[in-house]
Amino acid sequence: MMGPLIPNEILTPEIGLGFALVAGLLFGFFLERAGFGSARKLTAIFYFRDFALLRVMFTAVVVGAVGLLLLGAAGQIDLGMLAIPGTYLWPQALGGLLIGLGFVIGGY
Repeated sequence: MMGPLIPNEILTPEIGLGFALVAGLLFGFFLERAGFGSARKLTAIFYFRDFALLRVMFTAVVVGAVGLLLLGAAGQIDLGMLAIPGTYLWPQALGGLLIGLGFVIGGY
């Protein structure tokens, strides 16, 4: 069995953080190159005009979830070792509302 990489000591925590940093920077770079960092593009979601960013992010979540399920079914990753944090609905809803308001105000 291959993953998770840090709990199975395939990667050290430091190398894992480095990998996460590089992956995050690349993800942000390609989102920016696609134009998804534009305030107009972000606020267009809230005005129900352009759903391209929403489709891209939703597709990324679905591909990640299906990939994890397939890797688990193939025995390459132990899904029981993955950390899934608890859901705190009201604080997360309030945070989402504040971020959304910030996007709308910033794009206005």
